[in-house]
Amino acid sequence: MIDSIETQKAWFLFSFSLGCWTLLTLLLSRRGERRGRLTMAAFVALLMLPPLHAWLSLARGGASLPWLEALRYQLTWAWGPLMLISLRQALLLAPASARRTALHFLPLALSFTGALGGAGWLGEPGLVWLLLVQVLSYCGYCLWLLRRHKSKLQHLLHDHRNSSYFWLLYLALGLFAATCFDLLIYALIGLGRLPPEALIQGSAMVLALYVNLIALFAVYQPEIFIRQTEGQTEERLARPPSEPTETNTEPQASPDAGMPAVRAVELSATVARELSAQLQQIVLLHKPHQDEAMSLAKLAALLGVSSHQLSELLNLHLGSSFYDYLNELRYQEALQMLGSQDQVTLTVADIAYRAGFNNRNSFYKVFKDKTGLAPAEYRKSRRKQA
Repeated sequence: MIDSIETQKAWFLFSFSLGCWTLLTLLLSRRGERRGRLTMAAFVALLMLPPLHAWLSLARGGASLPWLEALRYQLTWAWGPLMLISLRQALLLAPASARRTALHFLPLALSFTGALGGAGWLGEPGLVWLLLVQVLSYCGYCLWLLRRHKSKLQHLLHDHRNSSYFWLLYLALGLFAATCFDLLIYALIGLGRLPPEALIQGSAMVLALYVNLIALFAVYQPEIFIRQTEGQTEERLARPPSEPTETNTEPQASPDAGMPAVRAVELSATVARELSAQLQQIVLLHKPHQDEAMSLAKLAALLGVSSHQLSELLNLHLGSSFYDYLNELRYQEALQMLGSQDQVTLTVADIAYRAGFNNRNSFYKVFKDKTGLAPAEYRKSRRKQA
């Protein structure tokens, strides 16, 4: 019996220590986006509470700290908000304001405060149903986000698996699993079937280990998980099969005439300048180069012109093609991030994803063609100049 208790104490202490190490790694690391690391750090910190509670209970002969006991059963209120935050970060959606983010965690704060005051909310069916509504609402909204940004999700899963944003998806998956498990436990309690304490603690340990590993993978981005398909070259730049092509407005040869027909010009110089200025505003507001589903027709609709007119604007007045124009926008944004002190923690893989490149290899190819340097070499040269 004593050996069993000591084994449990050692396991809980190991889990808590691993969480502390992971938490320090996330807070002190300078790799990856800071917001993503803080989201993971918040999840890791919350998952450290169950093993800490279990270890203290065993070490103190069954007595536990009241505030820790109270907070332990309130964590389900935090899973939904953290799942939403991690998904928005992975899909590069605009972050919510600090005030709105705080509102997401208001139910957790209220529940924890009530528990400290002695309110046993698990015995109140109304509060349990309120928790169920909250959980289902977050799950439903997250599924809607994934459906709405399906192409971006596929782009991240297939082409940017070596970025920290890729691991945020697995963090969201862990949060979903934690939510489902907690709901199952509450359902059993509601039916009067109290689950074994060992089951609850064991599941918490497994989840904590999973999240710790995901957090460490996000920081160190191990290449062992990035498998290249057979025959894929290191310098893959070709447009994927789903990549949209621009409308062909090149002169077509007439079968009867001995020379190609002359392309009809619809835009005057004045109109072209106005459309060019409007296009720059669209780039700033909508960032079409970050939209993996962007097409000539879609960009033309944002500009309020036909596909033929946009093609003429790009080909004749801006001296570019649709595909080259998007790549130039991606290159300029990557250039800005590589030279910015505010983005110094972003890895090259993260920058490639944020700038909208098809994959990291295409980013390397475009960047080296334009600067003669690899992205990491360019960043290093900028630091030396500074």
